Amino acid sequence: MMNYRFFLVCLTLILMTLQSAQAQKFGYVNSADLIESHPKVAGANAELETYRKSIMDPFEAKAKAFQSKYDFFVQEVNAGTISKVTAQSRAEALQQEQDSLKSEQQKLEFAIIQKRQALLQPILTEIDSIIQVMGKEEKYTMIFDTSVNGGLLFAQETDDLTAKIKAQLKP
Repeated sequence: MMNYRFFLVCLTLILMTLQSAQAQKFGYVNSADLIESHPKVAGANAELETYRKSIMDPFEAKAKAFQSKYDFFVQEVNAGTISKVTAQSRAEALQQEQDSLKSEQQKLEFAIIQKRQALLQPILTEIDSIIQVMGKEEKYTMIFDTSVNGGLLFAQETDDLTAKIKAQLKP
C-alpha cells in the first residue's frame, strides 16, 4: 500500500512536470537586425559622423603637422645637418609630442564611443520595452537573441519575433 501511494505521488509529479514543460513558449529575435533597421538609426549614425568629424578633423591636422615635423627631422639627421645633441633633444621633444597625440587620440575615440552609446540608448530602450511587452502579452517563457554567436543553435522560423517587433518600431 505504501509503495502504491509513493508510485502515485511520483507519477503525479512527473505528469505535472511534463505538463508545465509543454506549456512553455519560447521565441527569438535578432537584436542586431532590429537595431540596424530601426528608423532612428540613420539619423543617429549621421549625427555620430558629424560629431566624429568635428573632433577628429582638428586632431588629424595636428597629426599631419607632427608627421611633417618628424619627416623633416629624419631628413636633417640623414643629411647630417644637425648635431647629435640637437638631434637627441629634438627626438625627445618629438617623442613627447607623439605620446601626447596618442593620448589625445585615445580620449577622442572614447568620446566617440560614449556619444554612440548616448545616441543608441533610446533606440535600445525602445526595442527592449517592445520585447518585454510582447513577451508578457504573448506569454513567452523566454526570448533569445540570435545575433550573439552560438546563442541559439536551432529554432523554428515561426518562433522568430524579429518581424513582429520591427512592425512596432516608431519612426
